[in-house]
Amino acid sequence: MSIEKVNAMLAQLQALEQAAALGQGSGVNAPSTNSSPDGVDFKTILKNAVAEVSNAQNTAQAKVQAFSTGDSSMSLEEVMVSLQKANISFQGMLAVRNRLIDAYKDVTNLQV
Repeated sequence: MSIEKVNAMLAQLQALEQAAALGQGSGVNAPSTNSSPDGVDFKTILKNAVAEVSNAQNTAQAKVQAFSTGDSSMSLEEVMVSLQKANISFQGMLAVRNRLIDAYKDVTNLQV
């Protein structure tokens, strides 16, 4: 998962949070659509990001298995880099998940 995608998701979360705050103060409901004005669908972005993290972990696991079975084309450095990429991707996804949970809690605590 790239930094740009994480930043895009965080920007969308902040926009949703601001929309929820505006809806609370003025009695106006937040928009009920899942896409932003430029046609980007948050659900699709999140789904793709989860798939990328899963692919990174599967790739790292395959490289670990290949190295442990003695595959001469797999170097220890390549395995370690792959594991670190998978770990960083997973940590980024956890951060996004935590932000989503916080945003959900904020929205559920809004007074109508």
